[in-house]
Amino acid sequence: MNRWNFKNDYKKKVRGLKRRKEELINYISDITEHMPNPSESGLGYWHLHLPFTQSYIYSSKLPNKFRREIMQILIDRVSYLKSIKSKGQAEYRIYALVSLPNLFDSQLVVYPHNSWFEGFFERDSEEQKWLPLDKSRNLIQEWELNCPSDIQIKGFKEIISEEDYYSEGENWFIGELN
Repeated sequence: MNRWNFKNDYKKKVRGLKRRKEELINYISDITEHMPNPSESGLGYWHLHLPFTQSYIYSSKLPNKFRREIMQILIDRVSYLKSIKSKGQAEYRIYALVSLPNLFDSQLVVYPHNSWFEGFFERDSEEQKWLPLDKSRNLIQEWELNCPSDIQIKGFKEIISEEDYYSEGENWFIGELN
Protein backbone atom coordinates (compact mmCIF):
# COMPACT_ATOMS: atom_id res chain seq x y z
CA MET A 1 0.00 0.00 0.00
CA ASN A 2 2.79 2.43 0.76
CA ARG A 3 4.46 2.07 -2.60
CA TRP A 4 2.22 4.66 -4.26
CA ASN A 5 3.09 8.33 -4.15
CA PHE A 6 -0.15 10.28 -3.89
CA LYS A 7 1.54 13.63 -3.45
CA ASN A 8 0.52 16.60 -5.53
CA ASP A 9 0.37 20.38 -5.27
CA TYR A 10 -2.94 20.34 -3.40
CA LYS A 11 -1.87 20.86 0.21
CA LYS A 12 -5.05 22.09 1.91
CA LYS A 13 -6.18 20.10 4.89
CA VAL A 14 -8.81 17.55 3.91
CA ARG A 15 -11.92 18.03 6.00
CA GLY A 16 -15.13 16.09 6.43
CA LEU A 17 -13.82 12.58 5.74
CA LYS A 18 -16.59 10.86 7.69
CA ARG A 19 -19.27 12.95 5.97
CA ARG A 20 -17.79 12.39 2.53
CA LYS A 21 -17.53 8.64 3.12
CA GLU A 22 -21.18 8.50 4.20
CA GLU A 23 -22.18 10.58 1.15
CA LEU A 24 -20.23 8.20 -1.12
CA ILE A 25 -21.91 5.15 0.40
CA ASN A 26 -25.37 6.75 0.14
CA TYR A 27 -24.78 7.98 -3.42
CA ILE A 28 -23.55 4.63 -4.74
CA SER A 29 -26.22 2.72 -2.79
CA ASP A 30 -29.01 4.92 -4.15
CA ILE A 31 -27.86 4.64 -7.74
CA THR A 32 -27.26 0.89 -7.53
CA GLU A 33 -30.20 -0.08 -5.30
CA HIS A 34 -31.53 -1.86 -8.39
CA MET A 35 -29.44 -3.37 -11.15
CA PRO A 36 -28.45 -0.63 -13.64
CA ASN A 37 -29.53 -1.37 -17.20
CA PRO A 38 -26.51 -1.16 -19.53
CA SER A 39 -28.79 -0.87 -22.56
CA GLU A 40 -30.16 2.47 -21.36
CA SER A 41 -26.76 4.10 -21.76
CA GLY A 42 -25.77 5.41 -25.15
CA LEU A 43 -22.46 3.61 -24.68
CA GLY A 44 -24.03 0.15 -24.50
CA TYR A 45 -22.73 -0.37 -20.97
CA TRP A 46 -23.29 1.33 -17.62
CA HIS A 47 -20.57 2.91 -15.49
CA LEU A 48 -20.29 5.16 -12.46
CA HIS A 49 -17.28 7.28 -11.56
CA LEU A 50 -16.45 8.37 -8.03
CA PRO A 51 -18.38 11.50 -6.99
CA PHE A 52 -15.36 13.45 -5.73
CA THR A 53 -13.34 16.28 -7.16
CA GLN A 54 -10.00 15.23 -8.56
CA SER A 55 -8.02 17.51 -6.25
CA TYR A 56 -9.72 15.95 -3.22
CA ILE A 57 -8.84 12.36 -4.14
CA TYR A 58 -5.28 13.33 -5.15
CA SER A 59 -4.58 15.42 -2.06
CA SER A 60 -1.40 14.42 -0.23
CA LYS A 61 -3.35 15.12 2.98
CA LEU A 62 -5.93 12.39 2.26
CA PRO A 63 -5.04 9.35 4.42
CA ASN A 64 -4.51 5.98 2.75
CA LYS A 65 -7.12 4.59 5.13
CA PHE A 66 -9.73 6.64 3.26
CA ARG A 67 -8.43 5.43 -0.09
CA ARG A 68 -8.70 1.84 1.18
CA GLU A 69 -12.29 2.50 2.29
CA ILE A 70 -13.16 3.80 -1.19
CA MET A 71 -11.80 0.60 -2.75
CA GLN A 72 -13.72 -1.52 -0.23
CA ILE A 73 -16.97 0.33 -1.00
CA LEU A 74 -16.52 -0.45 -4.71
CA ILE A 75 -15.82 -4.15 -4.00
CA ASP A 76 -18.84 -4.36 -1.68
CA ARG A 77 -21.07 -2.84 -4.35
CA VAL A 78 -19.86 -5.34 -6.97
CA SER A 79 -20.75 -8.13 -4.57
CA TYR A 80 -24.17 -6.60 -3.89
CA LEU A 81 -24.97 -6.15 -7.59
CA LYS A 82 -23.95 -9.75 -8.27
CA SER A 83 -26.34 -10.91 -5.55
CA ILE A 84 -29.38 -9.10 -7.01
CA LYS A 85 -28.98 -10.24 -10.63
CA SER A 86 -32.16 -11.76 -12.03
CA LYS A 87 -32.28 -14.67 -14.49
CA GLY A 88 -32.66 -12.16 -17.32
CA GLN A 89 -29.48 -10.43 -16.16
CA ALA A 90 -27.42 -13.62 -15.83
CA GLU A 91 -25.11 -12.57 -18.68
CA TYR A 92 -24.37 -9.16 -17.17
CA ARG A 93 -20.74 -8.73 -16.12
CA ILE A 94 -20.19 -6.49 -13.11
CA TYR A 95 -16.81 -5.23 -11.98
CA ALA A 96 -15.00 -2.40 -10.27
CA LEU A 97 -12.00 -0.75 -11.85
CA VAL A 98 -9.51 0.50 -9.27
CA SER A 99 -6.94 2.77 -10.87
CA LEU A 100 -3.72 3.52 -8.98
CA PRO A 101 -2.35 6.01 -8.28
CA ASN A 102 -5.17 7.76 -10.15
CA LEU A 103 -7.94 6.60 -7.82
CA PHE A 104 -10.14 9.36 -9.27
CA ASP A 105 -10.43 7.26 -12.46
CA SER A 106 -11.90 4.28 -10.56
CA GLN A 107 -15.45 3.22 -11.37
CA LEU A 108 -18.19 0.61 -11.21
CA VAL A 109 -19.10 -1.00 -14.54
CA VAL A 110 -21.94 -3.23 -15.79
CA TYR A 111 -21.51 -4.86 -19.22
CA PRO A 112 -24.52 -6.49 -20.88
CA HIS A 113 -22.70 -9.77 -21.63
CA ASN A 114 -19.38 -11.56 -21.80
CA SER A 115 -18.65 -10.61 -25.41
CA TRP A 116 -17.61 -7.13 -24.20
CA PHE A 117 -14.54 -8.73 -22.66
CA GLU A 118 -13.33 -10.29 -25.92
CA GLY A 119 -10.06 -8.48 -26.53
CA PHE A 120 -10.84 -5.93 -23.81
CA PHE A 121 -7.71 -6.64 -21.76
CA GLU A 122 -5.46 -6.66 -24.82
CA ARG A 123 -4.05 -3.15 -25.11
CA ASP A 124 -0.80 -2.99 -27.00
CA SER A 125 -0.57 0.12 -29.10
CA GLU A 126 2.10 2.81 -29.09
CA GLU A 127 -0.21 5.10 -27.14
CA GLN A 128 -1.53 2.61 -24.58
CA LYS A 129 -0.14 -0.64 -23.21
CA TRP A 130 -1.54 -2.94 -20.54
CA LEU A 131 0.99 -5.41 -19.20
CA PRO A 132 -0.34 -8.16 -16.88
CA LEU A 133 1.03 -7.74 -13.38
CA ASP A 134 3.00 -10.53 -11.76
CA LYS A 135 0.74 -13.21 -10.25
CA SER A 136 2.39 -12.62 -6.85
CA ARG A 137 0.86 -9.13 -6.74
CA ASN A 138 -2.47 -8.94 -4.94
CA LEU A 139 -4.35 -5.67 -4.44
CA ILE A 140 -6.58 -7.27 -1.81
CA GLN A 141 -3.63 -8.24 0.39
CA GLU A 142 -1.59 -5.09 -0.30
CA TRP A 143 -4.42 -2.80 0.78
CA GLU A 144 -5.90 -5.17 3.40
CA LEU A 145 -9.27 -5.36 1.65
CA ASN A 146 -12.04 -7.94 2.03
CA CYS A 147 -13.14 -9.69 -1.12
CA PRO A 148 -15.62 -12.57 -1.60
CA SER A 149 -14.01 -15.73 -2.95
CA ASP A 150 -16.27 -15.82 -6.04
CA ILE A 151 -14.90 -12.51 -7.34
CA GLN A 152 -11.98 -12.52 -9.78
CA ILE A 153 -9.14 -10.02 -9.81
CA LYS A 154 -6.87 -9.02 -12.69
CA GLY A 155 -4.15 -6.41 -12.48
CA PHE A 156 -2.40 -4.58 -15.31
CA LYS A 157 0.37 -2.06 -15.52
CA GLU A 158 -0.93 0.71 -17.75
CA ILE A 159 1.49 2.79 -19.80
CA ILE A 160 0.13 5.78 -21.68
CA SER A 161 2.60 7.45 -24.00
CA GLU A 162 1.52 10.30 -26.24
CA GLU A 163 3.40 13.22 -27.80
CA ASP A 164 2.95 15.54 -24.83
CA TYR A 165 1.90 13.13 -22.08
CA TYR A 166 3.35 10.09 -20.34
CA SER A 167 1.91 8.16 -17.41
CA GLU A 168 2.31 4.81 -15.70
CA GLY A 169 -0.09 3.24 -13.24
CA GLU A 170 -2.04 0.13 -12.41
CA ASN A 171 -5.57 -0.89 -13.31
CA TRP A 172 -7.16 -3.53 -11.11
CA PHE A 173 -10.37 -5.18 -12.31
CA ILE A 174 -12.39 -6.78 -9.53
CA GLY A 175 -15.61 -8.68 -10.25
CA GLU A 176 -17.02 -10.99 -12.91
CA LEU A 177 -14.21 -11.10 -15.42
CA ASN A 178 -14.71 -14.45 -17.19
